[in-house]
This record gives sequence, C-alpha cells and structure tokens, in this order.
Amino acid sequence: MPAHSPETDAPKSLTAAWIAAIVMFVVFLLGLLIFPPLYEAPKVEPSSTVLFFGRFHPILLHLPVGILGLLCLFELICSTQRGEKKFGEASLLMLIVGCAGALLAVFAGIMLSREGGYTGGNFSLHQTMGLIGTAGVLVSLAVRIVAMGRHSAELLNAYRAVYFISFGIMGLGAHFGGNLSHGSKFLVQHAPEWFKGPMVGMEKVLLGLVEKPKEEKIEEKTPEPPKAVEAPAKAPEVVAKANPDPAPMPPPTPAPPASTEKLVFQHLILPIFEAKCNKCHGEEKQKGELRLDTFEFTMKGGEESGDKNIVPGKPDDSVTVQLISSAEDEDGHMPPEGKDQLTKEETALIKWWIQRGASNTQKLDLAAVPAELKAAAEAIAK
Repeated sequence: MPAHSPETDAPKSLTAAWIAAIVMFVVFLLGLLIFPPLYEAPKVEPSSTVLFFGRFHPILLHLPVGILGLLCLFELICSTQRGEKKFGEASLLMLIVGCAGALLAVFAGIMLSREGGYTGGNFSLHQTMGLIGTAGVLVSLAVRIVAMGRHSAELLNAYRAVYFISFGIMGLGAHFGGNLSHGSKFLVQHAPEWFKGPMVGMEKVLLGLVEKPKEEKIEEKTPEPPKAVEAPAKAPEVVAKANPDPAPMPPPTPAPPASTEKLVFQHLILPIFEAKCNKCHGEEKQKGELRLDTFEFTMKGGEESGDKNIVPGKPDDSVTVQLISSAEDEDGHMPPEGKDQLTKEETALIKWWIQRGASNTQKLDLAAVPAELKAAAEAIAK
C-alpha cells in the first residue's frame, strides 16, 4: 500500500495563471488604445501589415468559440465539489487558452474593420458584443483564480455566472457577425417557425438600439404628386386684360406608376444584386465602398469604379459587367471564387438593362425581354 503523501492535498500554485491573466489584461487595454474600435469609415489608410493580420479574423475566431463552448460543459461538471476537484485545473487551463484566442480574434477583427466597408447595425452589434464578451471572460478568469486560491464555492458560483453571461454575449455577437458575412436571413431562412419568430424579433429589438429609423427612406420612395393651386375666381379676368392671347398651359405632371406595375431595375436587376452581390456590397457591408442595394448607389459606383460602374447604353464599358463577366479564377472577378456565382442569364439580363439605358423608371415588359432570357426574367420577377 503506497504511503500517503500530504503534498497530494496541498493547494497548487496559481502563480502561472495569475501571470497569464495579468498579461492578457494589459494586452487587452493597450491593444484598445492602439487600435480603438471604429464604427464609421476609417479616415487613415491602414498599412498592409494591419490588413494582412486582419484577414485572419475569420480563422482565429473559431478557436475561442470552440474552446469556450467546450468549457461550458466542463463548468457544468465542475459545479459539484467532486467535479471541481477532478476537472477544476483543466477548466482553468481551457479558460486561459480561450481568453488568449478571444484576444487574438478581437484585435484581428478590429484590424479587419480598418479595411473599410463595414457599417450598419449588424457590424455595430458584432463588434460591441465581441468586446464586452471578451472583457467579461477575462474578468471571469480573475474571479476563478481567486476562487481556486481561497477554495471558495461561493466565488466559483459567481465566476460561473459571469462566465456564462459573457460567453452568451460573445455568442450573440458572433451571430450578428454571421449576418454580416452571409446576410441577415442566413441563420433563420430554413428555421422552424417556433424558432424563427423569437429570433427575428430579438434581432429587430437589438438592431433598433443601434440603427436609425428608416421612415424617411420610405417617404422618399412614394412622394405625393404636387397639388394644383386653385386660382382666385377673378384671376382669369385679370389675365385676359393683361394678355389677351395667353400661352397654353403645360400638360399636367403624370402620376407616378401604380404600385402594381413592375420596373426593370426594382424587380429584375435588384433581386440579382441582392442574391449574389449585396452580402458584400449592401447596407451592412460595402467592400471597396461599393453599394448595389439602391439605384442611386449602384450608379454612384465604388472607390475604384466611380461613375464607370454602370455606363448607360454601354455594358462593355461598365465595370460591374467587366467583373461579373470575367473568368472565375481571374483576379478581380466578382463574386469572388467560391461564392455563389451569377448565372449566364443573370449576367445577360444586367447587360440588357444597361444596353437599354440603365433606367430606374423603365417598366418591366416581359415581351420585350430577349426570348432566351424570358424564362429567367419571369422567375426573378415573381
């Protein structure tokens, strides 16, 4: 029978854990001073080094999410005295590694945002919740170390409360990051109704906290036609004296198209952009400062294309057509290789719209669409 060693029950040193925690706190604070989070377009051109490390963000974020997610299971086991004694040190090690990974992901994300093109509610919530969640997880690390040093069950319970809340905030921020990358309908598109309803409602509430109301935008789409001002009863008599042969009155301004009438851009071209382009060139994200979610932004172009983005009557001179028509493996091809590509019919419809003048008011007459594109146009217009 082996002799009992009192060293097996002696508390182990937590010095290394404290050093790691202090170093990460200092890195977190100094990092935010050097690279403060931005919620608007960067005013200074970032260095290539910053952009290089920033593009590791989508890779680095999976490390802390995986480790800290697994730690949730370990902490449930450690909620008992026996579980804490057996797995407490393993949980501490996972927490340290998870915190380090979260720091790397956060600062890579801040560097990536320096590239520009990241705005809107999804980006604001993704960045803010990522920072709050990371700060909370760091605080929970300090509380756990203190709790283990004092063998305090109450402090361990407090640590777990702080940790689970912080990880929940971090996970919610990751969800809005997914919306930013894949579109707001990506997660809930195929979800059952019992899940979709509460999720969409929660998103609207949170987005409402950071986004400006869009009422003005709706009013601009359907302006009321100017009302004719009725002349006083005696006005015709006065005019007749002043000018016995008055010029004919201009024809009345035609009423705007009825809401049932479909337009080429609104109901044929814009749906193509929304499906294939606007995850990177929409309201939430504008890569290269290019937006394709409205007619005005489409014609304005981006940082490099400018007013050459769409050249009315000249599809071959339009930068958008040049990029979507190039080979998928060519530099600059859009959408990038690996993304959902435009079909040849969709590309041809965009060319056809530009050839006919790239108008915002042209009515959609399916009879005027080329025969080989009619089936695709009908499917999109539905």
